[in-house]
Amino acid sequence: MDHGGAVRQRILEEAEHLIHLQGFRGTSLDEIARRCRMTKANLFHHFRSKEELGLAVLDFKAECYRRNCLDRVFAAGRSPEDAITELFADAACFFKGNGCKAGCFVGNIALEMSDVNPRFRERAGRFFEEWTAALRRLLEAAGVDGGAAQAAEAVLELYEGALMLARTRRDPSVFDRAKDAALRLVLAHAPAASGRRQKLEYRR
Repeated sequence: MDHGGAVRQRILEEAEHLIHLQGFRGTSLDEIARRCRMTKANLFHHFRSKEELGLAVLDFKAECYRRNCLDRVFAAGRSPEDAITELFADAACFFKGNGCKAGCFVGNIALEMSDVNPRFRERAGRFFEEWTAALRRLLEAAGVDGGAAQAAEAVLELYEGALMLARTRRDPSVFDRAKDAALRLVLAHAPAASGRRQKLEYRR
């Protein structure tokens, strides 16, 4: 990575940290510039506006999540049960590590900016479509019947809802209940799932 690319990367990382904690509208370019130890003019050399920077940070964070989580958790050949269990376990671990403060970056910025700026809504929506498509492919490969797309959407809704509630309640145990609900939903569509559903019910 050349010097310009390294500087841009640093700006994205520092901006992501601040926006994750304070929100997009609660974070100023002055704060980002100070955290990067540069002038605001230097910041504008890399990003022409706060909107451009915010969209770049959203893309950056979505790519990080895709590379570090989705590609691993929803990798081809995995069972849906293992993938969903790991997905919610990773989220619980993340929350325990940060004191249940941050939440889902893409979800947070979508909630904050969707009614204000359609470009943020569209960009976040594209990421969630990729998220559900990755799980849908995994479910279809495992033999889940015609409800794979709807099941993937429902798991995303459980996941994002758990992220919001865990943050609000400061309680990572929310992820265990959401995981069990997601597993029951997926196993209801899976071939030869009755025995696995019974095991899940006995565990509760």
